[in-house]
Amino acid sequence: MSLLWALRIGALLTLIVPARLGYWLCRVIGIAVFLFHPRARRAVLDNLRHVCPRCSRLWRTHQAARVFITAVMNYYDLVRIRTVDRHRLRELIEVRGWNHVEAALARQQGVIVLSAHLGNFNVVAQYPAELGLEAAIVVERVQPPSLFAYLCRLRSATGVRVLPSGPEAVPAILRLLRRNGILLVAGDRDVTGHSRLVRFFDAPARLPIGPIMLARRTGATLLPAYTIRLSPRRSLVVVDRPLDLVHTDDQEHDLLANLELVARALERMIRTDPGQWAVLQPVWADASPRTPLAEALGTVPASAPGGTTLQATSD
Repeated sequence: MSLLWALRIGALLTLIVPARLGYWLCRVIGIAVFLFHPRARRAVLDNLRHVCPRCSRLWRTHQAARVFITAVMNYYDLVRIRTVDRHRLRELIEVRGWNHVEAALARQQGVIVLSAHLGNFNVVAQYPAELGLEAAIVVERVQPPSLFAYLCRLRSATGVRVLPSGPEAVPAILRLLRRNGILLVAGDRDVTGHSRLVRFFDAPARLPIGPIMLARRTGATLLPAYTIRLSPRRSLVVVDRPLDLVHTDDQEHDLLANLELVARALERMIRTDPGQWAVLQPVWADASPRTPLAEALGTVPASAPGGTTLQATSD
């Protein structure tokens, strides 16, 4: 069965299946996918090995199973979001550090919320729109197009605007930030090729440079934030202090220095609960062991396919 049909069937079942049973089924499905999808399982185990090199294989296996459960729960919440009362949605989300968002909005230059694919990322991204703020999320294009269109309809159900990743999204992003809107991006996985190598946990990985380029170009505040599940239904959002970006006349130096800040912020998020880091693809796959050490450590520019076109990606 394709993912599209699975989501459509899941959306219908949310109308008749109690949420408690639905989340129990998510656990069963998540464990099944973990057991019977060896390629994704190997990718998640490798990611967790980088997150905690000294942790035991038993720990990594347990956390990897939780990653799959988290991913399935995220899809389940996405298909049931239209059945949840909008005021009830606010009650299910606890927010800490919202004062940082208010301070950033007071600057009137827009806000770029930088996050990782941690916890219930898709649903929590709806929160600014629920407060009446103009918000958009940039998402990775997936195949087939019918699946991508369906996911976009689900994600935009409560008013947040969905922008497909790619150069065509840049004008809309710039207009949003000029109107002092909030842009939500995930910076923990490169999906466009517009990236640089940076040390991420224990090894070099390619992280997207789009959020940094946008902040530099527009003056928007780059604000780290993440979410974790407190229970199947309840989520906690933590907004940290804005990143103090480096600004000199050397754009490439600034880019690498600021990417280091982004990497450290993402590490802090993911270490909160690695079992909720719902990335099923290998993050370190493109960082070849043959990569020159100077480039791997970010001390010389790393080539990026297609130049440095502004990209800001999440999914």
